Amino acid sequence: MKKTVWLPVIAFAMSPLAGWSAEKGETRLSMDQLPAAVKATIQKETAGAKVEEIEKETEGGKSFYEAEFEKNGHTSYIHVAEDGKVLKRETAAQERKAEGREKEEPHEGRAK
Repeated sequence: MKKTVWLPVIAFAMSPLAGWSAEKGETRLSMDQLPAAVKATIQKETAGAKVEEIEKETEGGKSFYEAEFEKNGHTSYIHVAEDGKVLKRETAAQERKAEGREKEEPHEGRAK
C-alpha cells in the first residue's frame, strides 16, 4: 500500500491564504496591488527605504493602507488613505506605544 504525502498538497492549497493577515480587517498586499494614488504616495514617502510590508486595513468602516519600511536602520510606518492622502506617520516606538507595548525591544529602531 502506498502512502501519500499530503503536506505539499496542503501547502499549495493554503497558499492563497498567505496574503491574509492574522488580524481581522487586514490584508497584506504588494506594491503592484495598490491603487495608483496610494502607490505613488508610498513610493514618494519611502524613497530610499526598504518597504517591508504593506497592509490594507479597515477601522471604523474606513479603509486605509499601512506601509512598514526601514530607512537608515529605523523602522517606520505610514498610513495612506485610498485617495493617496497621508493620514499618519509614526516610528516603530510610537506604533508599539499605540498598541499598548510600552517597552522598546533591544536595538529596535536604532541605527546599525
